[in-house]
Amino acid sequence: MAAMREQKTGALLNTSAVLKGLTAALVITVTGCALMGTVYHLTSLSEESLPQTSASLFYLSIFAGSIVASREAAYKGLLHGIMVALMCVLVSWLVAKFFMGHGVSFIYTIQKALISIVSGAIGGILGVGLSR
Repeated sequence: MAAMREQKTGALLNTSAVLKGLTAALVITVTGCALMGTVYHLTSLSEESLPQTSASLFYLSIFAGSIVASREAAYKGLLHGIMVALMCVLVSWLVAKFFMGHGVSFIYTIQKALISIVSGAIGGILGVGLSR
C-alpha cells in the first residue's frame, strides 16, 4: 500500500526498491560465482565455457534483481528494472577497473549495458505483474 502512495505523490523512482534489487543482484552474482568456482574446481568441466557461464549468471542476476526492485515498488517496472541493470553494469565496471586493473573496452561495455538493460527491463515488467 505504501508503494501506491509514493506513486500518487509523483515519485518517479523508488530508490529503496532499486537498492534492494541491486543488493539482490549482487548477492546472486557473488553466490553464483562461488558456486561456479566450486563446480569448475570439483568437476572436469572445461574452463572454455566459463565466459559464457559467467555472462549468463550476470544477466540472470540482473533479471532477478529487477524483479525484486519492481515487485517492491509495484509501479514503473520498466524504469526500476533498467535502473537496477545500469547500477549493476556500473558496479561491475568499477570492480573491473579499480580492483582488477583491467582496461575494459568501450564496445564491450556498451554491448554488456544493452543486454543488461533488456534483461532488467523484462525482469522489471515481470516484477510489477507479480506484485499484484
